[in-house]
Amino acid sequence: MEKMNVRDLLQCENIRRQLGEVPRPDLYVLDAASTHFVVVELVLLKALMGEGNPGLFISVDRPHQYIVHLLDMHGIAHDGLKFIGAVSRFSGGDVSYRAGVGLLKGPSHIDELPMVLRECSSAGEGFDISGLKFAMIDNVSILLMYNGHQAVEGFLKDFVQLLSARAAVVLVIDRGRYPDLYSTVLSLGGKELWLEPQQGRARDNDVQRADDPNTEKGI
Repeated sequence: MEKMNVRDLLQCENIRRQLGEVPRPDLYVLDAASTHFVVVELVLLKALMGEGNPGLFISVDRPHQYIVHLLDMHGIAHDGLKFIGAVSRFSGGDVSYRAGVGLLKGPSHIDELPMVLRECSSAGEGFDISGLKFAMIDNVSILLMYNGHQAVEGFLKDFVQLLSARAAVVLVIDRGRYPDLYSTVLSLGGKELWLEPQQGRARDNDVQRADDPNTEKGI
């Protein structure tokens, strides 16, 4: 088992200071280079799960088994983490909910996600939207490969409306590569998280930090 290194553990504490031990409900966005996404997502998940906060991880870029493998490899407990996968469809998966994993038809059907979330919540599988403390999408930018910007924006509005009043909705976007998408998230009321300068990119000064007491709550 390969434990997280000291630098990444410090980043976890940095994120936890911004969000709280139990993540504060709201929409958050973090700017990171796409080459760092996997490490950044592990840091975020460890920070968000904390001492057992239940959450949702939506995989549209890689099979959910990949992030499960990495969590296990780094000794990160994830008993309270549920998954919605849009990748399994391409390997023969069906739209269903079993063993903590819901499956979409694919990234081009992202508009169905709110419906899938509601169905999963009522499937009697121990998944309840109202109990979530956070939700993440592994790579929201990749949705632009399968959907127009307007469709992705519409999905984000519905997704945020469904969850952000009760859970921290956290998105990771490479702002340099997808400035319009990043701006869209900010226009929806997204608050910017920031990493210490060892990895990812530092925040811009013109966006309020998520842990700034002057930042308005909610969207």
